[in-house]
Amino acid sequence: MEFFRGRLWIGYPKARAVLAKLERLYEYPEVTRPPNLLVVTETNNGKTSIVERFKELHPDVDDPLSDGVKMPVVLLDTPPSGDEERLYAHILKKLRPTTRVPNGKDAKLIQVERLLQGLQVRVLILDEFNNSLTGQANQRQQMYNALKGLSNGLRRPIVLTGTYQALTALRSDPQLQNRFPPMVLPKWELNRDYLQLLTSFEALMPLRRDSGLASEQLAPLLLSMSNRNIGELKNLLVLAFEEAVISGEERITAKLLLRLDWLPPDLRDQAASAAEYGMDVKLDYQARIRELGTVSEDEMDDESDGDDR
Repeated sequence: MEFFRGRLWIGYPKARAVLAKLERLYEYPEVTRPPNLLVVTETNNGKTSIVERFKELHPDVDDPLSDGVKMPVVLLDTPPSGDEERLYAHILKKLRPTTRVPNGKDAKLIQVERLLQGLQVRVLILDEFNNSLTGQANQRQQMYNALKGLSNGLRRPIVLTGTYQALTALRSDPQLQNRFPPMVLPKWELNRDYLQLLTSFEALMPLRRDSGLASEQLAPLLLSMSNRNIGELKNLLVLAFEEAVISGEERITAKLLLRLDWLPPDLRDQAASAAEYGMDVKLDYQARIRELGTVSEDEMDDESDGDDR
């Protein structure tokens, strides 16, 4: 079971489109004002998996016989505070944990630029940029100015990822908003791409019996239970897979899904609040499924092919 709990990659169409955009940034020549990007979606809907995959495709190179360590793609979490000096210190500590971090933002900036240039960085990625909304407004603005200066100084693209709150952060600075055009990962719909995703997930499960996750019965139910979110879908299928093995059923069915200890993510806060007063949240999956609409028979019957796993 351990293999399915770990990180896995399924190259669905929107993810491949984001990867293709990242590749174009990677190949972009050095210029004074390089193009940048913001990848935005709801929490747990695949953005981090995509940039981690991109990092895997461009691994670090350690060749003591040539230029030493090269790090073509640097992937970092945005520090949990919108602060310029903290951003510099965060980069330095992540990339050179044994290096003494100098005092003063100017000294930190110089060291950051030297480090990134020495590592021959082609793309710098800051994940969870919505973290920058914390802190005081003047500190956040200084951090945003630092990003613009850092992009110009490196002459290489910077990629931000985040929830829709990251859009709020960018809109507070028109120049920053202009430099980081958003690329949105939408929530999933009941369509061919989603059915192919389910087929890919099922192909990874070593169950003895076919489950038919992309069937007319299970596909809408899974979409409703995951609230159209790929991260939640994966977590749900992990639970269902384990239950199918432990129970001996060796397949995932609607009855098995409904007996899991699971609530859709959009109802969890409501359920916790209700529990405080000794109440339960009534869950009507039939009504939720009706709200999703239907998928055409052609799409239900379409066999997925060419999945990139």
